[in-house]
Amino acid sequence: MIKRLDVIVLGLLRARPRTGYDIRKWLDTYGRIMGYSAPTSQIYRQLTRLAERDWAYTVVDPRSSGPDAKLYVLTDLGHEVFEEWATSPYEPAERPMDPDFQVRLRFTQHRGPAAALDLVRTELRYRRAQHERQFPYNPTLLPEEAAPAEHAWDLEMHLMLNQRGRLLASTLITWLETTEARLAALVEPLEQRAGSVQPQDLMRRNDLDN
Repeated sequence: MIKRLDVIVLGLLRARPRTGYDIRKWLDTYGRIMGYSAPTSQIYRQLTRLAERDWAYTVVDPRSSGPDAKLYVLTDLGHEVFEEWATSPYEPAERPMDPDFQVRLRFTQHRGPAAALDLVRTELRYRRAQHERQFPYNPTLLPEEAAPAEHAWDLEMHLMLNQRGRLLASTLITWLETTEARLAALVEPLEQRAGSVQPQDLMRRNDLDN
């Protein structure tokens, strides 16, 4: 199983060769959207490990001002490793705002809207089931000799925090439902057009080509 930073670095290198500084800048800007970042030292260590595993190699990028840069280029093996992750089954994380879903959605966009729709539906099913779960009040944070007023305040705190969690979950579910509808609107017309091509139409086209 490759790590989250492996996925991000491989995904960025899949698009184009980049320096460690390029990856750092990308994460500083777009990592916040996904809820993930990494220190510069970790990024460079990860790039070194990618080269050691033959997932990437380096080339010199001459610069007119300052020292030459080191560009990292994805190897065929790196492509294979990334695609193996991109096509692997997705398992939602317990935490609703965990970066795994955002990272998966962003870095599998090359697989098209149908794959994105499957991913969103998997996440939506999990979040709906999770939202149905109830979390009963548990007074064990209080000492055994707590006064009734302390119990009342503890219960109030439980209700406030529980409501916050349910509100955040409801907002996420609403976004997932909206996104599912948008993706379905993209995917279903494509599937309908593909299904509307009959075998005799293909044969007629072949006759015309010949």
